[in-house]
Amino acid sequence: MKFRVTAVWIALLLAPLAHAVDSFVVPNSSEAVEGDSNNTIPFSSEGGNTRYQQVYLDSDIPPGPFTIYGIAFRPNGIGPVQPNFSFQIPEIDIFLVPTDENTNLSTDFEFNVGIGYQLVASGPLTLTSAASGPVGGPLDFDIEIWFDQPFEYASGNLLLDVLVWPYESTGSPLFDAVNSGPDPVGRVFSAGINGGSVDAATGIADTQGLVTKFMLV
Repeated sequence: MKFRVTAVWIALLLAPLAHAVDSFVVPNSSEAVEGDSNNTIPFSSEGGNTRYQQVYLDSDIPPGPFTIYGIAFRPNGIGPVQPNFSFQIPEIDIFLVPTDENTNLSTDFEFNVGIGYQLVASGPLTLTSAASGPVGGPLDFDIEIWFDQPFEYASGNLLLDVLVWPYESTGSPLFDAVNSGPDPVGRVFSAGINGGSVDAATGIADTQGLVTKFMLV
């Protein structure tokens, strides 16, 4: 009986800690604040045909190790406000990998990829959002992508690499993003919407990025 009571107390004490790290948002400063920008790349670009890399600095990532089971984004919540939507990308590949690069990513996609390049999701992907949340944002992180293969994060900067293969599309919802000022994200992309290609070796680099939620449970 004494052992059982002790075990219960330990479980109760650990429960708040487990809840505290069930997810995190990068940039941390944007978790409860609407981003200063918005973007349709890469997940909602019309017609796909896009390669997109976004880096997240370890300064905004909790200490590892831990397992990432999925990522989530939120619709743009201010000027213009994104209405609810649902659409399917027929073929997409999503990778995560540690990287030594910072927010000034190389325009050469392969140069940014470190050791441990892992495919976490592949195939058709349906993205939906109720566009719920307060007027003026931020809206809810309800654009969820759950991984086929969880990613084991240890330490360091983290690179998201997304390949969206060409398809026919008529919609391009706006995602919340950050752009101005110093922030712990950066990107490089080649998008069909502006003449690029998923097969491109190089892309356009800047310090914009989608506000991203990482789901650990």
